[in-house]
Amino acid sequence: MTTRTTWLRTTTLSFLGCLLACTASDGDGDTAAGTTTSMGTGSTAPQDTSAGPSTTPGDPTTASSSPADSSSGDPSTASGSPTTDASSDGTTGLGEPGPDLREPGPHGVETEPGSVQVGGGCNMQYDVFSPTDVPDAPTVILAHGFQGNRGSMVGWAEHWASWGLRVVTPNLCHATIIDADHAQNGADLALLAEHLDVGPVALAGYSAGGLAAVIAAAARPDTPVLLGLDMVDAGGLGADAAPGVTAPAHDITSETAMCNSSSNGVPVFAAIDGSNTVRLVDADHCDFQNPGDGLCGLCSAANDVNTPEAIQAAIYGMSTAALLWRLDVDDTGAQWWTAGGAYYDELFVAGVLTQL
Repeated sequence: MTTRTTWLRTTTLSFLGCLLACTASDGDGDTAAGTTTSMGTGSTAPQDTSAGPSTTPGDPTTASSSPADSSSGDPSTASGSPTTDASSDGTTGLGEPGPDLREPGPHGVETEPGSVQVGGGCNMQYDVFSPTDVPDAPTVILAHGFQGNRGSMVGWAEHWASWGLRVVTPNLCHATIIDADHAQNGADLALLAEHLDVGPVALAGYSAGGLAAVIAAAARPDTPVLLGLDMVDAGGLGADAAPGVTAPAHDITSETAMCNSSSNGVPVFAAIDGSNTVRLVDADHCDFQNPGDGLCGLCSAANDVNTPEAIQAAIYGMSTAALLWRLDVDDTGAQWWTAGGAYYDELFVAGVLTQL
């Protein structure tokens, strides 16, 4: 059996539930070159959130129950909760609450297309989302999931860019049922980072795109941060690459289900030294697409505790925080990932997140 056939069989089994569900809503993921989007309107931002703790209906702080291990609602006593030492370099960011990163940021966002030749002769298309008034913004590559395209990552990319980051969303060349080569996707992300020629590049990815990001981060020791959005492993490739990742690593996961291959990305991040993984209560795999699409029903699940809006708001806040913190843009991002931090405690006590 050829190597590609082995990958194809593994991918078919691992992603059976998302074969149709994780197809992005836009046929080719294209966005208009030069389009400027004002994030002040909140058109792609989470609903019903406000700066600091809130009791607005629908806000994540109003969730009715807490994780089973919350121990009288005090996150500092919860089993498995992180320590209050936010980072080894002494930057804690745990003073006064920082900005509410669930809300749109202060920067306008413009987009432009690009392309680069990668493995197998593929001309990999990508879009660049840039804050209009931050010419030296740090760069993040954000990869879509299996059977998807860059159009399904637009919401996250616009939001991150509104907080001062340049976000590049490629169309992976080998992420379909007829061409599933996760190792090559990882190599392609590393080539894209080199092609951008902007210094160290952060790596992020959803589902199989998260796997590609792990592989690329292992190949690029200067990666400043690795972010998984319900990352899914295939064929043990992520597990093999994880020990080689030296970047600070954060993973946000959904509830265990077939569509995230029974949370098989969690042990991948656990094998990365100093990594931090949280689970969003009631989240399903398709909550990590933005925008979602009508085919995602196969990966959707009933919500008993948290609304989809509260879950999406948490993803906005925690993903943005990890990137801003680790890219030295705003160390108050630590407050979203550290027990004792204002936003971590808010989400934990509200039952929106639990620590893994």
